[in-house]
Amino acid sequence: MIGRMMMLDGAAFHDFLQSPKIDRISRLLLIAVGVLYGMISIASNWAYVASFESQALKFFIVPAIFIIFGLLTALITRLGLSLLLWASSKGFGGKGLLGQVNKAASVSLVPGILSVPFLTGTFNPAVAVLLAAGLIWMYLISVQIVKATQGFDAKKAYLSSLLSFVFLASIYYIIVPA
Repeated sequence: MIGRMMMLDGAAFHDFLQSPKIDRISRLLLIAVGVLYGMISIASNWAYVASFESQALKFFIVPAIFIIFGLLTALITRLGLSLLLWASSKGFGGKGLLGQVNKAASVSLVPGILSVPFLTGTFNPAVAVLLAAGLIWMYLISVQIVKATQGFDAKKAYLSSLLSFVFLASIYYIIVPA
């Protein structure tokens, strides 16, 4: 089901929202994404991690800190994206199903993995392409989430999601150090 959602199958989003295992799947997906965020951060900062002389710090404690912050990043991003999608949908007359939006938002974080190297401070043309691809894919998944949870037509869903992403980008611009 998650694979179909990643391929933007609208019916898969409805199936996901009706699944009795939605809570478990959403949590597991959030944990997996958070751990991947942390692992990518470790790889991006390996020179720093490897600079510790203590084996415990180098191979356990510092990587654990990166993974914990990856999990926190995933959790905060899901919460922020959920609130923004919900608020913009309510502004367009949506049903206001924040719980469903929040559970489905875990799926939209998966393409965000492509953006993690940028967030860790790495920037080159390949990272720029990954960032753009990840953001576009997240946006398209968010459109499907809004369509499935709010019952919007395509036009309203695209506009509502666009407003959410503009606001989310402005938040990241303010929070993420230059």
